[in-house]
Amino acid sequence: MTTHRAELIDRLETTFRRLSTILYDTKVTPAQVDAEIRPYLHERITFVDPWQTETGIEKYRLGLAGFHSMFKFDLELSQVSVALDQTASTGRCIADGVMYLRQLEPLHTYPLRTLLTYTFDLVAPEPLAFKIVHHEEMWSFADMIAAVPMLGGAYSKLFRPAFARGFLVASWVSARLKGGLPSP
Repeated sequence: MTTHRAELIDRLETTFRRLSTILYDTKVTPAQVDAEIRPYLHERITFVDPWQTETGIEKYRLGLAGFHSMFKFDLELSQVSVALDQTASTGRCIADGVMYLRQLEPLHTYPLRTLLTYTFDLVAPEPLAFKIVHHEEMWSFADMIAAVPMLGGAYSKLFRPAFARGFLVASWVSARLKGGLPSP
């Protein structure tokens, strides 16, 4: 990788880390979020999460405003990684972290492992300019269930181990019937 390309990726990763932190911290007001994020949005941006999908910049901006008005949360990022296509004209960022939903704080903080992906078009490397065309937020329904007080413990300590044992029994029967059991 050339030095220029590596430096560009580093700058993109730093920018996406900052944007993700802004997008997922409700201490940042809806107006501040909009001012910071708007320059990076493509007119036909698509947002996807496990519950919804929508396309268009005005819908995206309205969703952000509502998200920051209705909920209380923040994001702790573990890693951010950017990959560019061969011509460095488009790229993809993946950000990995934990979103802390704090609606019921101080009684309960709900940790939710979160993966964010952003697909973007690079407009110019100097000064750095890009447009996000696709933003996807992914989280595990299993994590959602496991974090529910009382229900989560039963799910994690009873259901998941029991299901795993059942799956292994079914795997053994299936592999035995097909002659594919691993040797000891």
